[in-house]
Order: sequence, then structure tokens, then C-alpha cells
Amino acid sequence: MISLSKEGLLRPSLSRRRWEWDKEKIQCQKLPDDVAMFFTNSIEALSEDVKASLCVLSCFGSSTETAFIKTLERLLQKTLLNNLDAAVEEGLLDKKDGRYHFSHDRIQEAAYNMMNLLDQGRFHFSYGMALVPLVAGEGDDSILLTAANQLNLAGPEAVKEKSQNVLVADLNLQAGKKAMEMSDYETAYSYFDNGISFLRKKHWEEHYTLSLELFDLAARCALTNGDIASLKLLSEQVIAYGRSYEDKLNVLYLFTCALTFSSKLPESIEKGLDILANLGIDLRGCRSSMETCVQETKDLLSVYTDDEILNTKQMTDPTMIMAMKFLGKLELGMTQMMPDSAPRVMQRIIQLSLLHGMSPVSPIGFVHLGSYTAKLGDISEGYHYVKLARSLIDKVGSRESAGEVICMGTHIRQYVEPLQTTLEYHNEGYAAAMASGDVIQAALNNMFSLGSSYFAGVNLQTVRDKCAESINFMHERKMLIFMTQIKCVEQCLFELIGIDETPKSVSAEEERIRTTNKSVMTSYYYHKAYISFMFRLYDDSTHYAEKYLDCVDSTWANLWLHHAIQAFYMGLISFWLARNSREQRWYERGKRSKLALKKWAESSQWTFENKWYLLEAEESYCNNEFEVAKFFYEKAISSAKEHKFVHEEALACELAGYFYVELIDTEKAMEYFLLAHEKYHEWGAFGKCDSLFNNISQSVQDKEVHH
Repeated sequence: MISLSKEGLLRPSLSRRRWEWDKEKIQCQKLPDDVAMFFTNSIEALSEDVKASLCVLSCFGSSTETAFIKTLERLLQKTLLNNLDAAVEEGLLDKKDGRYHFSHDRIQEAAYNMMNLLDQGRFHFSYGMALVPLVAGEGDDSILLTAANQLNLAGPEAVKEKSQNVLVADLNLQAGKKAMEMSDYETAYSYFDNGISFLRKKHWEEHYTLSLELFDLAARCALTNGDIASLKLLSEQVIAYGRSYEDKLNVLYLFTCALTFSSKLPESIEKGLDILANLGIDLRGCRSSMETCVQETKDLLSVYTDDEILNTKQMTDPTMIMAMKFLGKLELGMTQMMPDSAPRVMQRIIQLSLLHGMSPVSPIGFVHLGSYTAKLGDISEGYHYVKLARSLIDKVGSRESAGEVICMGTHIRQYVEPLQTTLEYHNEGYAAAMASGDVIQAALNNMFSLGSSYFAGVNLQTVRDKCAESINFMHERKMLIFMTQIKCVEQCLFELIGIDETPKSVSAEEERIRTTNKSVMTSYYYHKAYISFMFRLYDDSTHYAEKYLDCVDSTWANLWLHHAIQAFYMGLISFWLARNSREQRWYERGKRSKLALKKWAESSQWTFENKWYLLEAEESYCNNEFEVAKFFYEKAISSAKEHKFVHEEALACELAGYFYVELIDTEKAMEYFLLAHEKYHEWGAFGKCDSLFNNISQSVQDKEVHH
């Protein structure tokens, strides 16, 4: 448009108050086939000073602040602003909101390509070096990052003096740390990687401290980004050139994390135990039970007030601080793979914290103590330790463990507080974990946030969207254990919603995890039993319930919310199977679930009362105590409604309907079935709605034939 205006082919008419143009002449204009060439020709027509200023500007991206250009003018001793204003008049730049913007990205490209490759590198390096004195003097993070970016664009080949290699590497170290503070671990890794590239051959001998820190932090970012191959290469360098065992501890810790990351949890645990043994902390010899470890730890703490614990001195020994990190990582792994041994790790964390001072890992010990205490039956005392752990995070001067403390603590809070009020807690835990680069805890918080929403009766389409986001998060980071578990939930969601979608094929590694990892196996069998029950598939419910019960007792030392949810549904399944099979074992199993839910209802009436009532109703149905069953079905329905569990209100209505079919009260049964259909529809379970009437019809027919 500007080009046409310059040539008089497009012009404003003041008399006619509109634009005028010569269509035939415009059509005869020879337009360039290459847009870049067109812009290059436009720039070539400018004065040398304006062209040079555009080249400078192009080195800093598509837009640059006016204030920064003034700084460049001073540092480079060049006139820039007047020349750039001339480019604005030519339509090549826009000037707004205190910034110069290239009018089109191809204009920036054309200006940049007017320099040859050697000049590009030379100019980037000179601009970066010109900014270096300002980095320390002005304390401006944007100057630091800009300087590092310019030097990295130039590359190591632009360095002329040996001292500059160290300067640029150190600048990248500072820039990477700033990026980590902003939780941008991919950018941080790029800075550390660039810093390493500027180091000379004998850097481990000549600049050991700088080299160690660059490699350590690059390895940490690689783990957070899921780049296990880079982590391995970086770790090998530190292990090869580290001057002491203590200097190697950080990458050894990251490597044990990577084993967990790569679905090699047993190897990770063994590696961690070996390293702790080298540090004088031997955990292999102790054989105390969970009850003993928890009681001994509580006895140890009984001589301290909460305030004394919160004001305990901070740990200062670097080696002990690293040992605590290994203990914290072991706690998570062992609670899943070696649940009988996990409490010993908790006990040692708290013992060392009281002896040597509180570290960033100390809150993990207290939150696990709360979880174990709650698992053993004392929800109130467990809740107390969870709150103490949360308070301790603020006292230790680091939120490094906040993701795990929030994740673990939320499950206990869900046994006390209304479930719907806790849904944001795991989001907070996810944010805290990502801020500290702990992607394993971020993944756990992500997964449990999904589960909590599902259990709370959030609309299934919303839950499905969260599920897709979670799977994508795990897939990007190759977190197969968590991804395999979430896929179990996804398939249930598809069936409940009524999505006719064939499950994606399971990889050989996912299948291996499903058949060897007890936690994943338990989750898989539970979800199969659950969905079979929801669609009234009796034989499948029996098969998967038996499979679930075979492995459930050997997983997880902690108390999780899903333990209560699974106990609830397994109780319902058990009473159903007991009525049909007349097998006492199923009745006893259902009764144990009922007593567990009754106990939990004492700590949170809001979340568990309706579940307990429904199990009471189903047990009474089994015992032919029909009047008692009627009473508890009504109580379960009204409690679910009052406490806003729409999905469990629907389920209670459905089961009450089958109960009244048994009593040959078809009118009452249909009243409950219609209400169940309404509530399932409200939940978004359209697939369940479609199957409901088929199940009703079959139940009525079976009863009529039997009668």
C-alpha cells in the first residue's frame, strides 16, 4: 500500500473525501514473487544510516523498547532513534506503547539478512559484551537476559579472548537461575547448555566451581523437562570429574529421580538406599512395623510443643541436607513399592530434623506421619500433623517440598473437610511443584486433582477435559506409570458419558507396568470392577472384584481419598454379589466396607455420610430387613442431595429402584429409576442413562418370571 502511494497509484482526494486509484496501472505493476526481496529492495532504498539502524534493531527481535534503544545509543555511541523514526515514516516500523515494532516479520528478516553470517555473529557478540557492564550495575533482569541472548546468538566461535569464555558462561549461569525462578525450565536449560558450550577444554581443572554448578543445574532442568538422555550425559560428566563424593550427590539424586521418572521405581529405591548407606544412614537393617514406627515417632515428638518444632534451628550441613533429599525421595517411592518399610524413612527424617535442624525436606516427614496416623485410624491426630507440616514449610525458608506436602496433606484434609471445598488444593500443589521443578509431585497433584473432581461429582465433560490434559502432561514427560493409571479413569469416563471410542493401543511398556506394578494393577482392577458394577455386568464385577482384592492390601502405606471411594464401591459390589451368590465372604467384605465408611463419616459427615447410609441400606437388603433398608435408602438419597454429590444421589436412587423391584413395587421402583435417570443426566453420564432403562427392563422381567 505504501509502495503504491509513493508511486502515485493510490492517493487521497481532499475534494471528494475518499481514496482514489488507477486500477489499470496498478494491474500493470510488476509485483515481486519473493516477499522478502520486496522488503529488501524497500530497505535498500533507504539511507545508509537508516539501514544500519534497522540492522541493529533486527538483532533484538520483532519489537524493542524505546528506553532500551536509548541505552544502546549510549553504549554503542550510535544514532539510532532518529534513524528508526525515519523507518517509521517509511512504514517499515510501527512506534506505539513505548516500543518500536517491525511492521511485518519478513521486514525484520530482510533487515537481518542484509548482514552476512560473520557480521551477524560479530554484531551479536559486540552488543552482548556492551551490555555486560550494566548487568551488575543496574540489577535489571531484562538486561541480563538480553545480554546472554545476544552472546548465545553469536556462539563460542565469536569469542576472541580466553577470559571472555568464563564471563559468558557465568552470565548464562545467572540467566538460567533467573529463568528457574520464573519456573521456565526449558529456557533455563537452554542458558545452562549455552554456558557449558562456552567453556574451554580444561574447564573442569581451571573453573571447577562454575563447571559443577552449570552441569548440576542443567541436569536438574533436564529432569524437569523430561529429557532423560541429556540428564544422563550431564550426570556422567559430573560423576567423572567431580572432586568429591559430596560434589556428585546432586546428580546422583537427580539420577535416582530419573529412574522413578522412567518407571524403574525398584531400581530408584535401591540406588537411594545405597547412597544413604554411604552417607552413614542405613535403613536396610530395621524391621519395625508401621504401628511401632509411628508410635515411637509420636513419643519422640511428645516432649516438644508445636511452637518448639516450628522454631527448631535450620539444618546447615550441606551433606546432611542432601541426605534428607534422598530420604524424602525414598519416602515417596517406598510408600508405593515397600509400604511396610516406608514409615522407617518418615521416622528417620523427623529424628534427623530434631537432631541437626529443619531442612526443606523436614515437612515431608511430618506430613507422612500425619498420613500414617490417619491410616491407622486416628484421623484427627493425622490432620493435626498435616497442618503442622504446612506451617513448617513457611519456617524452613524453602518451598522445595511444598508440592509433596500439599499433595499428601490434601488427602487427609479430604477426610475432615467437605470434599468440594478441597478441589483447589491439588491445583495449589501442582503450581508449587512446578515452581520448584518437581515434576513427579506436579504429576501426582495433577492426577489426584482429576480424581477428586471425579469423586466430588463434577460434571463428567469437565472431568473428561481434565483427564485429557493430565494424559497429555504425562505423555509429554514420558511418565508411563501415572499415564497408565489415568487411562483407566479415561475409559470409565468414555463409557459413562457414552463416547463410542476405541481405547488407544497399549504399548508393551504400559502392559508391563500394568502387570508388574501393584499400584497400577490395583487401580486397573478397581476401575474394571467399578464400571462393570455401574453397568450391572455381574460376571465381570465378580471377576475384577476378586482380582482387586488379591492385590489391594499390598499397596500404599499412606491414606488416600481413593481408599475410601474404593471401599465404598467395593462394599456395594460385595453386597450385590452376596445377594446373588449367597457367599458369606462377599457379605463379610461388604460389612467391613460399611464399618470403614461409618468410621470416616465421624470425621467428615459431609463427604462420607451418604456413602455409609447406602451401604447400611444394601446390608439391610441382604439381611431381608426391608423396612430398615427403606429407611437407609431414603437417608442416603437425602444426604447425597444435601451434600451435593449428584452422582451418588443418582446411584442411591438406582439401587433403591432395584430394591423395590425385589419387593414387586413397580410403581415405587419406577419413581426412583426416573429420579436416577434425571440425576445421571445432570452429572453428564449419558451412556449410563441409555443403559439404565435396559437394566430396569431386564430386572423387572427377571423378577416377574421368578415370581
